[in-house]
Amino acid sequence: MKELKINIPTPDGFELAGILYEYHGAPKAVVQFNIGTGMRKGFYTNFARYLAENGFIVCLWEYRGMGDSRPSDKEDFAAITMQDWAIDMRAVLDFLESRYPDWPKLMIGHSIGGQLVGLMPNHHVLKGMVMITASTGTWWRHTFPYRLKSYFFFNILPALTVPFLGYVPVKKMKIMEDLPGALMLEWREWCNSENYLFDFLDKSIPYNAYDKLALPIKAYWTTDDPIANAVTVPALLRHFRKADIMTEAIRPADFGLKQIGHFGLFSRKLKTQFWTKVVADLEAMVSTTLTYNNPAFKKTTL
Repeated sequence: MKELKINIPTPDGFELAGILYEYHGAPKAVVQFNIGTGMRKGFYTNFARYLAENGFIVCLWEYRGMGDSRPSDKEDFAAITMQDWAIDMRAVLDFLESRYPDWPKLMIGHSIGGQLVGLMPNHHVLKGMVMITASTGTWWRHTFPYRLKSYFFFNILPALTVPFLGYVPVKKMKIMEDLPGALMLEWREWCNSENYLFDFLDKSIPYNAYDKLALPIKAYWTTDDPIANAVTVPALLRHFRKADIMTEAIRPADFGLKQIGHFGLFSRKLKTQFWTKVVADLEAMVSTTLTYNNPAFKKTTL
């Protein structure tokens, strides 16, 4: 396996920092790894390396404003939005299609990295997707008492910080990376709406293709995750009307653990229990016979 540090240009002039993990030999597929909100790529490196060791080319990268993709100009940073991150996702897929034209493209999306795929106009390039704890973000749909934290995070903290700093300084709180002011305000609007970003399609969100994505999606969530839970996961996936969807709930007790939560599936403790599942999913998605065929789930309504 070879690791290459890269910079990926976006159509509007940003440079996205990433790492390519290249399998030594003919790869099974190329995997675009979209990280979660406010995360750094370093959190996922062990997981990405494992995928590469099992026969995939993996591109692990950071959205504009996060980690090594943060611009030096404060105004540029403050103006970044969630929809800009969808542009970044498109740019990475274009880069991978150009660099590796002969291999199928797959995607893994953690949290926001799964939510925004429907805003990508080049989605047709993808042969399949694995979502890990991806869901809608409506704060009162989070489980109690976590929803109280969510209310503070979305409705009080931005009011105390964005007008004065232009961003939310959560890095100092050791929660996540600092979040640009424009992004936080847009995300707050989504999280204060019953149907999350879907209430803004064809309004403040001019383009979407959620009802056009015809690909297999395997969606994992954990039963102790207060964010991606039994309500919010179906609330996201029901908008992928043409996708072939299968969900799987991961119960901590089944893996001999007390908790996993929103981030724990990337722990090396779960290498032989969960990471192997993802490899099997990715392998199946590039086969010619896969069909999850889960119509009962597709009929779920909230």
